[in-house]
Amino acid sequence: MDTQSAREETIRAYQSHAGVLLAYAHRLTRDDALAQDAVQETYLRLFLALMQGEEIQHARAWLHRVAHNYVCDALRSATVRTAVPLEDAAEDTLRDERDMPGMNRATDWIEAAKLALAPREWQCVQLRAEGFDYSEIATELEIRPGTVGSLLHRAAEKLRIRLQKKERPA
Repeated sequence: MDTQSAREETIRAYQSHAGVLLAYAHRLTRDDALAQDAVQETYLRLFLALMQGEEIQHARAWLHRVAHNYVCDALRSATVRTAVPLEDAAEDTLRDERDMPGMNRATDWIEAAKLALAPREWQCVQLRAEGFDYSEIATELEIRPGTVGSLLHRAAEKLRIRLQKKERPA
């Protein structure tokens, strides 16, 4: 693919998916700067892949997978984990989000669900909530669509049981 075509395709993908991709990256990182870096790096990698002639059939799934992998790599990096600006350390801004005022009950439920589910189940639930179908989730997570169905079913059962326990009077 020539430079102009790759550029136009990247711009189209950005216009279609950037908002959802940024929200996804932010949910993974809880850090505005890192989420923005992930999105920027994802679109740079898309452009480079297109320039090298790679055919990308499911752009949304491809973009989410690249962003997810970038975030995972960044969070594993020792420099990211230990780098805290002195101003932030002095102000103690690294507090738990649950202690922040204004957190609502829905956020508590989401955190409880996240803790109740296995990591792969949580990923499937997140992607399904983003509007991905089973085949797109399978592509994103590099698993079979049937496995996606099983993971989502198990997640729903775990959450249903947890909800039933919460509703029972003590």
